[in-house]
Amino acid sequence: MKVFVVFAVYIVAAAFAGIVTHTPCGGDGQLLQVRISECSGDVAEMEPGNPYACEADVIPANASDALHLRVTALFHGLPISIIDAPIPNSAVQPDMQYVLRWTITPSDQLSGNTVPVSAEISDELSGAVVVCGTVLARVA
Repeated sequence: MKVFVVFAVYIVAAAFAGIVTHTPCGGDGQLLQVRISECSGDVAEMEPGNPYACEADVIPANASDALHLRVTALFHGLPISIIDAPIPNSAVQPDMQYVLRWTITPSDQLSGNTVPVSAEISDELSGAVVVCGTVLARVA
């Protein structure tokens, strides 16, 4: 699966997609908002094979020289890795807002199911979780 990850710094986040409800799942920082193209509300409705642009507004609690992104779906109790990659040029400072962008393409393996999908951002060196959020995705 081809994955594209971009890290960008913004003081004000640009609205590019619908806001999807998220649940925090760890880290000392704040995950303010998650946006996914063509989605909004409590459940992200997705089609297999269709790429979805994702954005997350985050405020780290601690400085980091480099970050790592893990996006995982939980399917029948088993984690399915979607993204597990370092984020290039991702040094951050505490208490500043950043926008993280990535693209996911749901697999037809998940068709007909609603699954929790977690995005975990961690410090590349220590592995400490900076922020984590989970959304529900229904794959048609």
